[in-house]
Amino acid sequence: MTISTACKCAEEVDDKLAEHNTRLLRALVFRPPGERLMIETEVVEKRRGARAMSIFPSFCPFCGTKYPEPEVVKPEARADG
Repeated sequence: MTISTACKCAEEVDDKLAEHNTRLLRALVFRPPGERLMIETEVVEKRRGARAMSIFPSFCPFCGTKYPEPEVVKPEARADG
């Protein structure tokens, strides 16, 4: 997957991680729509109902460049309704 960003950090990090048979995790998100890097977390203290969260940064976590705002596509008006 390729993230539409102003920088190439994710691709550069993936190239380095390839030596270790790993890559960065990406996710397709719906609000805002687009593809983003996903930073996973883990639960420190296991408790009932506790679950890890994921973080979707709006800036590159490697160089600080702001990701472009995703284009929001509005549905077209229907001619028959």
